Amino acid sequence: MNEFLARVNTWSRAMQWAFWASVITISFLLWDATIAQLDASWSAQADEIELQIKEVNTPILLTSSVKNSVTAFGAITLPRSKAAGAAAMTDAVHAILHSHNVKDDEYTRTKSSKMKNSAMRGIANSGQQLEAIIGDIRFEATQENILKVISDLEGSPWIDAVSDIRLTKKDGRMIRVDLSVEAWVLTTSSRGRRR
Repeated sequence: MNEFLARVNTWSRAMQWAFWASVITISFLLWDATIAQLDASWSAQADEIELQIKEVNTPILLTSSVKNSVTAFGAITLPRSKAAGAAAMTDAVHAILHSHNVKDDEYTRTKSSKMKNSAMRGIANSGQQLEAIIGDIRFEATQENILKVISDLEGSPWIDAVSDIRLTKKDGRMIRVDLSVEAWVLTTSSRGRRR
């Protein structure tokens, strides 16, 4: 190294200036291409973590309408995966039907349908799709037990909607009930996959 520097010192002053300017320029470009980009990446990650910490530490102020909604509807849970949501809904339906005095009960998972992305903004990430898994329930019970079953279905954390309730009077005090239940789940969207 000393020998090389001694050789550079024998060059003319203009050549020495050109050489050192080239060395400094190349060194700066190497630094900019490696260390500066690494520094920028770490800085962006640090800024993102700082924003997340601020968001977590910001107190949540609930309006009276939000408080009333939480009181009326209970805690909100995010949609589960399709397999977990379907299994949990099936287990919940069977447990509710067996806990009440119902007869001739049937549960059939009929279909699943894609929900609009605007249905629950901010819930599905990129590459995910919201779906409603729909099941049909049929059973016979007295009016009092029907109200208990529907109340338990609506109160279940595994069932997100109860709809299409049809009642048909049978012999005596028995009533035939046909209704649908839904579980809202997240699936991987085929549009989000890359081949």
